[in-house]
Amino acid sequence: MTENPFDPITLSKIANMELRARLVVDGILSGIHKSPYKGSSIEFLEHKEYSPGNEIKHIDWKVLARTDKYYIKEFEEETNLKCYIFIDTSGSMGYKSTGISKLDYAATLAASLAYLLLKQSDLVGLIAFSDKALQYIPPRSRLTHLHVLLNALTELKTTGKSNTGAVLNEFVEKIGRRSLLIIISDFFDDMKKIVHQLKYFQFKKNEIILFHVLDPYELTFPFEAITFFESMEDDRRILADPKSIKDRYLAGMKHFLEQFRQSCFENHIDYWLVDSSTPLDQALIKFLTRRESTLHPLHKD
Repeated sequence: MTENPFDPITLSKIANMELRARLVVDGILSGIHKSPYKGSSIEFLEHKEYSPGNEIKHIDWKVLARTDKYYIKEFEEETNLKCYIFIDTSGSMGYKSTGISKLDYAATLAASLAYLLLKQSDLVGLIAFSDKALQYIPPRSRLTHLHVLLNALTELKTTGKSNTGAVLNEFVEKIGRRSLLIIISDFFDDMKKIVHQLKYFQFKKNEIILFHVLDPYELTFPFEAITFFESMEDDRRILADPKSIKDRYLAGMKHFLEQFRQSCFENHIDYWLVDSSTPLDQALIKFLTRRESTLHPLHKD
């Protein structure tokens, strides 16, 4: 059977992060010809047929779905979007059951999003964090900036515990108005504190997207034999019979996810649960098409 080139394990065999990102993005664009962030454009005027050389980001996905033909939107004015990608590098992000860790999946996702944004001349910055910001690369829009971002994503290592709320607080003053914040994490953290901090950014008219990356074993708990379970962020280690705790674990995970999703919904935060075994093209296409149909663009000052 031919390997799916977008399968996370297959992608992880490609050491060069730029090649990974290009493979994912080119695959998406060849399939749906769609770029995710309409946020920079205002005052839609009319459609015209797509022709080579037109900006990919202006292709109307809804019209394509209805007519199977490519049309682009024209706008009177546009500005560049400024995006900050936060990526969690705490110890728990190193977990893997399928051959690719959550951090490796998150880094490839971040690289693909950065590539998409930079292709349409938006500004992209990167913050790697655990209990504090470990690396900060300010937003830039030049394509040469992509190499800086991808090199940083390639070098990421897991360390420490996650404290997303404290990290967000570090950047309340650094991040101005009407930016896009993308946070990629497993969010094994203080959910209430995270949402509380995100409200400060919303007050300044920033848009927020959370990618909640979890390993399939964390979602399904398929263990059967008596197993040592070890914390990846401290020294805790317990021996347990998975069958005796599976129901409680799954109920607790379900409650955690439902509570998190509901809190995001109530606070107008865009929330995406991503299984790290999901092919990257599927995860991003689902995200892009849902944004097209449900989200409004960012507004200008």
